[in-house]
Amino acid sequence: MPRTSNIDPQTLFSKVDSREAANLVSSMVQIPSVNPPGNEEGIAQFLAGKMSEIGLEVETFESAPHRPNVIGRLRGTGGGPVLMLNGHLDVVPPGDPGLWTVEPFGGEIRHGKVYGRGSADMRGGLASMLLAAKVLREAGVPLKGDLLLTGVADEEVGGKGANDVVDRGYSADMVVICEPTDLVPLRAHKGILWLEISTAGNALHSSRVSSKGTWGEVNAIYKMTEVIKALQNYLTELEKRTNPLVGNPTVSVGTIIGGTKTNIVPDRCTITVDRRLLPDESPEEAKAEIEQILLKLSEQDPKLKTDLKVIISRSGAVTPEDSPIVQLSKAAAEEALGKPVEVSGCPATSDMEVFVNRAGWPTVIMGPGRIGTAHIVDEYIDVDQVVAAAKIYISLALKTLS
Repeated sequence: MPRTSNIDPQTLFSKVDSREAANLVSSMVQIPSVNPPGNEEGIAQFLAGKMSEIGLEVETFESAPHRPNVIGRLRGTGGGPVLMLNGHLDVVPPGDPGLWTVEPFGGEIRHGKVYGRGSADMRGGLASMLLAAKVLREAGVPLKGDLLLTGVADEEVGGKGANDVVDRGYSADMVVICEPTDLVPLRAHKGILWLEISTAGNALHSSRVSSKGTWGEVNAIYKMTEVIKALQNYLTELEKRTNPLVGNPTVSVGTIIGGTKTNIVPDRCTITVDRRLLPDESPEEAKAEIEQILLKLSEQDPKLKTDLKVIISRSGAVTPEDSPIVQLSKAAAEEALGKPVEVSGCPATSDMEVFVNRAGWPTVIMGPGRIGTAHIVDEYIDVDQVVAAAKIYISLALKTLS
């Protein structure tokens, strides 16, 4: 595999500072960029400033109003490939702050961990990208190819930022998305289909209801229970389908809203549904399956009337096992960690589908943190993992760009 003969990776690894890593993550956690509604301006300005301090060529542009992307380039001497390290700038909402034992956006550093919303997903990955680029830049490592750092908006909802990077003509030969993977390279992920399903009813004063619907009342919430039960049964069927990298597809009801007042028979009930897709499933196929379920229910119960809308649709993605970025990422992780690692797949969804399916850029997902500590109350990341990921990215840059 490619390697610059006169550069000792271990010497570069020793330059990654754990205190700097913790402070970087903490500082970024303290800049909220919750999506929805989505506003990444503050974190984009911070990231651009850090890239400029390192000495990267920096560009910023809006993928939508108040939704900037940040691009930092460590330019090589020419004649080599472009390696992109990618991270997203948005974070999910913290939920009820009263359930947290720390401030959701406090960035508390304690016992080798940084706490706060977005610490694992994915301020830690952004910090590792910056640390790796800083070490390479300050050491004057002679790279032929370019190292491209991209911080993009809107990954947590629709991928506007990643799509805009592609639309604006940026290119990469290999991509690493620095999402939390416990430092393991992942070469596939599931797709996602979010749906809104509503049931319609006939309102009536609650004092007049009867078990037979004598007055023409139809309780939309009761009708929705039939839909929910059918979706539970659908999950059982989905669990029979398997993929060696990402497991089985899933379906889950995430929210429910129904009725207007306690003493009124509800005339509408709405749920949102999360359907995760295997890499070879299309969102259209999954939608059609759920439409068939609703149609069957309506045939069995003519009073059950439903409406279905698509909220979000993103396909799964796969990078071939023999792709150079897969093999080089595995080798870099093993070199930096000093132990074997196994390439796997990701049950969640990411901007990989944009880079692989739209742009044709071979991509892996590999970064610090564990998916099990993301999107939870008291979210956190281990500082040691942020440092280790930076070392992996340094090793990967040496293997791909030298």
